[in-house]
Amino acid sequence: MSNNRYTGRGLYRVEVDATRVNELLKRLNDKEAKRAISSALRKSILIIRKQAQENLVSAVTDAEFGSSKNGVSFKPLKNEINIAVYRNASGARVDLIDRRKKGSRAYMLKWFESGTKERATKKGANRGIINASHFFSDAVRSKQKEAENSLEKNIIDSIMKVASKKK
Repeated sequence: MSNNRYTGRGLYRVEVDATRVNELLKRLNDKEAKRAISSALRKSILIIRKQAQENLVSAVTDAEFGSSKNGVSFKPLKNEINIAVYRNASGARVDLIDRRKKGSRAYMLKWFESGTKERATKKGANRGIINASHFFSDAVRSKQKEAENSLEKNIIDSIMKVASKKK
């Protein structure tokens, strides 16, 4: 399977109409341009995150509800799907694992995505199996084109919004 936009490590390069975007960016200083592009990237990547959350809720019971154990409250599992826009506004990503958050339950998401094999303790007590639901990879596959197509529109809209606030 070949994709000429594939850049390795699961990253894809997306092309936009640079002449129109550059023309609009000339109106802004560096900080405003970075803010506008970051906003557009966040808005586009949210499409994939939202679909992944919907797939997780349909695949895993109680993924949309918070829980508590020993007096410690945990947010809903669907909210553990993380998005990050790079500081230099060069791109964005959606993650299942967020190592920045202490007390996060995101480590369980990879089990629901990839599944687990039959497990047992050393004494032989059965701990079961988790069947793979592939909620995340299905979301990426189904919404990637939509996110790419909305990126240029979101960049232009964000630049116009920042430019209008500047006046």
